[in-house]
Amino acid sequence: MKNTIKLATLNEKRVISTLLQAYLEELSHYPGEVIEYKDESGTYNYPFFDTYWRENQRYPYLLFEENRTAGFALVRRKKEHWEMAEFYVLPEFRRRGLGMSCALDIFKNHLGKWEIHFNKYNLASRSLWHKSAISLSKDISTGELNSSHEYIRFLANLK
Repeated sequence: MKNTIKLATLNEKRVISTLLQAYLEELSHYPGEVIEYKDESGTYNYPFFDTYWRENQRYPYLLFEENRTAGFALVRRKKEHWEMAEFYVLPEFRRRGLGMSCALDIFKNHLGKWEIHFNKYNLASRSLWHKSAISLSKDISTGELNSSHEYIRFLANLK
């Protein structure tokens, strides 16, 4: 199956908004996740969402398997490095290589230094970022941000 990424247009903003709700709900179940922007109706109001279509240093991606929407990624440039702010693959598309394939395509679109933060209890996420970094770089560092979150830093280049 062919996995692809695509920068999301303004017309596709609603698709990512819908996926973001499922992602944040799933994320909220991990220890140490405090998502403070959920309103009384249960909607997550992601504070930087609109900026991904307004600021030059932010990139909203849709992930696809064949022609079916399979997830999204929010990438941002932060001074001297790139960050994967959010990354989500719908459950029905997991464990088939789509996350790795799409993540690698994103890294290749944004070569240079990367820093990714993740919940250390989310073992699938932890594995994805470590495997991705190892496949792209020999210059990898990891560390703990707090009791529930870790980071990985690496240089994405075309070996």
